Amino acid sequence: MEIRAAQATEASLLTAIAMEAKAHWGYSEEQLDAWRPELSMTTERIAAALVYVCEIQAQVAGFYALEESSQEWQLSDLWVRPAYMRRSIGRSLLQHAVMLAAGNGASHISIDADPNAEAFYLSCGARRVGLTPAPIAGNPGRQRPQLVLSTSRTQSK
Repeated sequence: MEIRAAQATEASLLTAIAMEAKAHWGYSEEQLDAWRPELSMTTERIAAALVYVCEIQAQVAGFYALEESSQEWQLSDLWVRPAYMRRSIGRSLLQHAVMLAAGNGASHISIDADPNAEAFYLSCGARRVGLTPAPIAGNPGRQRPQLVLSTSRTQSK
């Protein structure tokens, strides 16, 4: 497993991974199409954020995007291909993001999580700080967990 900086030429591959991972949770095709703009990785997004991929045997298995700010950074993307899920890839990518943010002085990473991903983030040490209404067709009460992950445990190591 190797974690490296994403290349601008990988934008369409990263978009495909995000779409495939989101589809894993059983969302409708119509809903996935509606989310396509926000799930799309562009060369501009790769240039504007810290985007890292995880490669296994020369195959990109997942990626994350971290947006910088002064104290609390935003994890805007963390996606793992379904074929690679449950192999600690997401955990490794998140740990890499935490170390990167901590090394640059961030005290926290904020995460606007898909409801299906909340248990993963909580198991990695995040805590819920709120909920944002996120209704979709067939689930008008859907909410996205708002999470915060401290980087201080990494800074003390």
